[in-house]
Amino acid sequence: MLFEKNKVYRCSFIHDQYGGSRQRGISTPNKHKLIFIFDSGMDQEFGYKNGWSEEDGLFYYSGEGQEGNQTFSFGNKALLHHIENGEDVYLFESLGKGNYHFVDQLVLIGYDIQFGIDKHQNQREVIVFAFEPLHVVQEESHEYATTMRYKSIEELEQIANRDPKRATGLSMSIRKCQVREQTAALYYYVLARANNHCEACGQAAPFDTEQGPYLELYSLYKESDEGLALPEQVIATCPNCHARLRKSKDRALYREKIIQQILQP
Repeated sequence: MLFEKNKVYRCSFIHDQYGGSRQRGISTPNKHKLIFIFDSGMDQEFGYKNGWSEEDGLFYYSGEGQEGNQTFSFGNKALLHHIENGEDVYLFESLGKGNYHFVDQLVLIGYDIQFGIDKHQNQREVIVFAFEPLHVVQEESHEYATTMRYKSIEELEQIANRDPKRATGLSMSIRKCQVREQTAALYYYVLARANNHCEACGQAAPFDTEQGPYLELYSLYKESDEGLALPEQVIATCPNCHARLRKSKDRALYREKIIQQILQP
């Protein structure tokens, strides 16, 4: 993970390192597949409150836009599509005077449209996103391992390719289950597609574990290998290729070579 949990960071330091808007609560750096949520804790004046729910463990975050109905544009659009766009979401909460403590990396569970008021005290529609800590989703997705391990590759592909936006109409408990199921399906689909071979160098998996041939998942576009992604954005690699893709001097060229190989008919 790029940031240390509960560590305090200067907002200016984060922007100096990665870029992104210094004025918006949702910052989307141009040169990095990252989205930063800077929660100021001062949103009640606009009729809503961001924060954690003790009931379901989710972080509810109202979209940006202080007047009129909120729309899926700018930062709101980025959050909605962060999974299919291969972007990691990081939450920071304000301590005041430009200091923020890093809370966690998040994954979108879903969203709802609620009524609130804008800065002119007019009633309007507010987008309320529901996020969950990524590590919780990753840990609990293992509960679906037995089910997914024995599904066909076609079934796994279908589950892994579900629309990750999860539009309104489903309860949060159902959405949470879907995210865990999809996370597990993605893992087993990519391994099944690789057929015990590294999808970078083509060599057989270097050794077997109790669960089968050992390969690691690598995200071709994201900054991290964790969390949901579209199946075509993830490959299974041997440990050597994974290390090369993450740490070698030629990692950018090697990654581009693999992407071009995948794009070839």
